[in-house]
Amino acid sequence: MVDFTMDVHEPKAIARHLKDLKVPFTVKKITPGDYVVGEVGIERKTLGDFFSSLVRKRLFDQVFRLKSCYQTPIVLVEGDLNDITTHRNPAALWGALLAILMDEDIRVLFSPSRLETARILRAVWRRQENGGSNYGLRHKPKMLTMGEKQLFVVQGFPNVGGTLSKSLLEEFGSVRRVMMANKEDLMRVPKVGKKKADDITVVLDEEYEGSRKTSFNGPIDRWE
Repeated sequence: MVDFTMDVHEPKAIARHLKDLKVPFTVKKITPGDYVVGEVGIERKTLGDFFSSLVRKRLFDQVFRLKSCYQTPIVLVEGDLNDITTHRNPAALWGALLAILMDEDIRVLFSPSRLETARILRAVWRRQENGGSNYGLRHKPKMLTMGEKQLFVVQGFPNVGGTLSKSLLEEFGSVRRVMMANKEDLMRVPKVGKKKADDITVVLDEEYEGSRKTSFNGPIDRWE
């Protein structure tokens, strides 16, 4: 039987729906993701969570970790899509979703309610039961290739996503040469204007603030 694991922080209503749907599952802490069904890792976000993660610039870090750990990563967005118009910048959601789909090659599903979320999860579980491989929590996350590690490092620069990090590496040939490039060199790369070049060089050249401020002993990051 394919393993189905649900994160401890997920809504109890979804657990109840899964039980009603006769889906066997266990509950434990999962990082990253909220559900692991065989080889599939699923990050569930309500529309509010999605916008919050986008505004706080944590969304793509979460998505990249999901992609790094599971053979088949899925982002499941839960809520009434009509509510998108109530947010300050609806276009940002569609832009982020397109980046997840087209730049990161990660599947995106939509669910209008927790009941439908449970039904989607059951469908994923049934598909795995009918022939999917049994990966997930019982297997180690897949290791990043050298190219993926290099892209991950370059994506740490301000306003540098998956496509632009690839362009920078293709232009300069290595992470070290990207870091050694001056503003004029950076601006030769398509879609790197003066502002992005300035932002990148400031990060590289600015004195580390930790040497002048009291160190912070709290958690580096807190997952949604």
